Amino acid sequence: MNAKVNWTAVVVAAIVYFVIGAVWYITLTDPWLAGVGKTEAQIRAERPDPTMAFLITFLCNLILASVLAQVIVATAAKPTAFHGIRVAFIAWAGFIATTLMMNYQFEVRTFTLWAINAGYPLVGMLVMGAILGAWTKKDTALVKTASV
Repeated sequence: MNAKVNWTAVVVAAIVYFVIGAVWYITLTDPWLAGVGKTEAQIRAERPDPTMAFLITFLCNLILASVLAQVIVATAAKPTAFHGIRVAFIAWAGFIATTLMMNYQFEVRTFTLWAINAGYPLVGMLVMGAILGAWTKKDTALVKTASV
């Protein structure tokens, strides 16, 4: 049975990813600030209204969830939560963790900051992968044909 991207699941996964990010960075505010070399006051002075940053972040979350969902569906005849988690981990390790690590080497940033900034997409993508892998649409034409 073939599966199709469930766009409701994509939106839910993006929302969940956004919430994970909020909890992640609220919990790790102090080491993150130390890693970027700024104080909370400096960040508030540079961006007094973070609305646009949150909107852009959510749009990026939607794009990430959409692409991840399409890869999950394209790589399994019948996606599962486990398959989604596996695809998410491979995507994270191959694209996000490595790209951040290369940038951090040239920016001379700490491993702690890398772990904070790479850890959020790792956790978030694993959860998104589980949601997207478990919650796919079945191809209704194939379902009707199979039941005849």
